Amino acid sequence: MVKGFVYFSDNKIPFVIEGYRMELFSDEPILSDFCKENNYKDNYILYGQCLDNGFHGRNATFLVGNSIGSTCYLRCYIVNMFDKDEEYDTIGVQSPFLDDVFRYQYNYIDMVRQGINFSLEPREIYKIPFSMQDKQYELSYYIGYNNKLGLLEDYDKKGEIMIPLHNKTIQECLDISVVLNRLAMFMTSHSEVPFRRIILYSKEHKVGWFYCPLMSENAVARNDGFFYEFDVMKYIPKIIDNIALDSGNKITKSIPLGHLGDYESLLSPQRFIEQIMAFEYLFDKLEHIKAQNNRFSLKDELIYAFNWFPDLLSEAKESAETVSDNIKEIRRTITHGYAYYYDFKTDSKAKYYILLLDKLIKKMSLKWIGFSETEINNFLI
Repeated sequence: MVKGFVYFSDNKIPFVIEGYRMELFSDEPILSDFCKENNYKDNYILYGQCLDNGFHGRNATFLVGNSIGSTCYLRCYIVNMFDKDEEYDTIGVQSPFLDDVFRYQYNYIDMVRQGINFSLEPREIYKIPFSMQDKQYELSYYIGYNNKLGLLEDYDKKGEIMIPLHNKTIQECLDISVVLNRLAMFMTSHSEVPFRRIILYSKEHKVGWFYCPLMSENAVARNDGFFYEFDVMKYIPKIIDNIALDSGNKITKSIPLGHLGDYESLLSPQRFIEQIMAFEYLFDKLEHIKAQNNRFSLKDELIYAFNWFPDLLSEAKESAETVSDNIKEIRRTITHGYAYYYDFKTDSKAKYYILLLDKLIKKMSLKWIGFSETEINNFLI
């Protein structure tokens, strides 16, 4: 639980934050004035302080997604290291999932065997440019520690992604965090890929911490084995460039990721419907004229897509037409109310089609990003 106060009309309103839900409380009329001004207001910024041990304050910035009465639902917030405003110029992201993608363990072992001392200074392993919202960014992936910081260095980290900022705003930090989270989602084919820590820097020195629901102190990943021979510089630049085309909730240009589930939702009917939505979105991107033809049904689209990637059905006993017809029928049964499913765990056919659609959507996504047939076939995940 985080405690503190926000500034409003030359006054201070106390708050507590739990689970990114900020509750304001006060016996003073100022709280009523705040509620009148901000009730049902979306996407606005509050400034205040977070209190350490109940008395030491550090400046903070809060991005409110929406508010109802005295309750503010936060999209994210920044807490400065000190009780003064320091302008940050770089965001640093620590993610066990992206450590796997960027092959932290393999790079570390290879470079240590070459005699490199990672305790002296961080080493840049990859530098990847990308474009977001018409601005050019540069992602650098570092391994190692800065000996100049002494005990102020974060010795719990493994790798760290560093991205210099343009606008230096809380919204820009959130947009970058969303893009990196979606990159981890796509690469691991999983929806639960939290960051471990996000730090704000000014001239290589820490000046604050960024908090959002995409974070978890308990984040653990075990995907490194999948990336043993992964060619980071062949795939990641194109993938992150595509993902960064859309950093908000509405996806119109980049690949879709809403169909990805966690271990609990992997075989749910809701996820199956999300897969169909993702498939139709991608098919429209790849074959817009056919997708806009009302006579070209979902079954026709599925057959067409399976013919792009015949290897998906090379070991199946069913043809592309049969598989496509069965998928269409499951979708029809769910959406038109002919059956109500709680899960597909007892339906072996449905489980097979969900796993098959995952593979199809991944290949279609790579095709939309612009990879060749050979690169798609050699993609490891």
